[in-house]
Amino acid sequence: SNCGRLFHAFDNPSGLPWGTIDLNHPENKGNIGWAGGAQIVAEMGTLQVEFRYLSKMLNGTHPEYATKSERVFEILKDMNPKFGLYPYFIRSRNDKPEFANRKLTFGAMADSVYEYMLKVWLQGGKVEPLYREMYDKAIQGMHDELLQTSTPSGLTFIADKNNDALDKKMDHLVCFMGGLLALGAYTDPLGLQSERAQRDLKTGKALTYTCYQMYARMPTGISAEFVQFHDGRDFDIGHGAPHYLLRPEAVESFFILSWLTKDPIYREWSWEVFCAIERYCKTDIAYGSLHTVQDIHGKPENKMESFFLAETLKYLYLAQDPDTEVDILNKHVFNTEAHPVRIFPVIDEALKKAKAA
Repeated sequence: SNCGRLFHAFDNPSGLPWGTIDLNHPENKGNIGWAGGAQIVAEMGTLQVEFRYLSKMLNGTHPEYATKSERVFEILKDMNPKFGLYPYFIRSRNDKPEFANRKLTFGAMADSVYEYMLKVWLQGGKVEPLYREMYDKAIQGMHDELLQTSTPSGLTFIADKNNDALDKKMDHLVCFMGGLLALGAYTDPLGLQSERAQRDLKTGKALTYTCYQMYARMPTGISAEFVQFHDGRDFDIGHGAPHYLLRPEAVESFFILSWLTKDPIYREWSWEVFCAIERYCKTDIAYGSLHTVQDIHGKPENKMESFFLAETLKYLYLAQDPDTEVDILNKHVFNTEAHPVRIFPVIDEALKKAKAA
């Protein structure tokens, strides 16, 4: 019933779901006020894995859960953004969506739309070219427009762009991209040894190393919310961003690269991060965020985000489990909150066996 209520968010003439909905009164829906009434591209592009999975498991009784959520990507594709990169605010005018800002980022408010371009394609068994084409175009745009290298250490990072001007900052949120690029490379239709796949794998590894450095260079061994890159000194903690919210993105990439490449360095990095969290974030009853990652004498705050349990600890655990049954190439896809779901060919095979039994 909750899904049915949530699904009313798609009752929008533009075809793009509303940003907010009252579950008790689903007719009350709209967009977030602080966004100026605009819709956020990450929100509308991070529903498809879940709604498609639900539609599949309901055995065809609610095909609209899949078709309406998939329609979002068709609309985004038709908007044809420059370089395949999406400004994160979209506003509908006369039921026609248009971009409402000019900021490009792989961080907050845009991140997971790129994640789901690849993961929806994987979920469906790699037979729906729309999603892979959108993903590959966006990754090419990222390489051409946003990818940067620091000095003096040559750290790879993905910058933001505001009105065509580069902002050399990178959110911790962007650290998911290391793993995503590696996953995209290992599943590239051109093959892992293709020039494109090797480029993406190299970038994914380099980006993940930068994210490791965001931890290793801090006194606590824990990364800040975002960092600012400067010529000649690599990076500093971004203004107003010394805190750590128990985020998972770096260890997500550590797990994915560990699983794919079997390189033990990613397991070692995961263990380092786990030990730092144990030392600085653990309380008597749970774990808390840090006010500043520079203070080795600081105390955890009285707040633990749900994604710490759903994602951070899960990825840290999986990175240390060589016998995990998780198979991110042939059986499973993780949604953006780290819940593994079976891909459609695996579900179809299981249903086929069940009927034959």
